[in-house]
Amino acid sequence: MRRHRNTWLAVLATLVLVSWQAQAAQAATGVPDRSRHCAVGMPAMRAGQAGTGAHFAKPSRISCFGSFAESVSYATAGRVRLAPDARSVSTRQLQAAGVVSTPSALASQPLVGIEYEDSNYGGDSLVLYGSSGSGCYSGTWYGFPNLSSLGFDNRISSARTYSNCLGRHHDGTSYTGSYRYCDGSCSTFGTMNDRTSSIKFF
Repeated sequence: MRRHRNTWLAVLATLVLVSWQAQAAQAATGVPDRSRHCAVGMPAMRAGQAGTGAHFAKPSRISCFGSFAESVSYATAGRVRLAPDARSVSTRQLQAAGVVSTPSALASQPLVGIEYEDSNYGGDSLVLYGSSGSGCYSGTWYGFPNLSSLGFDNRISSARTYSNCLGRHHDGTSYTGSYRYCDGSCSTFGTMNDRTSSIKFF
């Protein structure tokens, strides 16, 4: 009886989380063109998959909202709650909520980066998280090979990275062409502004 009860509780907890994210995604319909903040996850890849991972890994369904706060809340499964008009989130807030990995505390479904349309972290945003893994440790990496499919091609002008990840922003799809690194915070991409077509976090 106890085994059945524990199994039922585990199933119920999973259904609650799935239902919460489904409701949040449903609320994202009808987002006005003037404000678009999206979130999408990608499974973790291992170092040995560097040559094939980009072709087999598929992102989770992208979900878009009318505010930055809503997209962050969705990407973190409700663990980070910001003021409705928030335009940024601090690393301290993310660490306190357990949604970014550190050497002493690994997170599940970790945030790996936030990309912004404008310099100095303004404009529309794209919150990127790992749908598996615990960040960029021990050779683990995350790839977003085609930003056009996410509605963010040639739009990035600033970014932040998390969970021990270094973000390499390429001007070609599938991590090709010229690139610029972002480690931590990049308030502008200089000559790479509005040129990123793919990103690899490692």
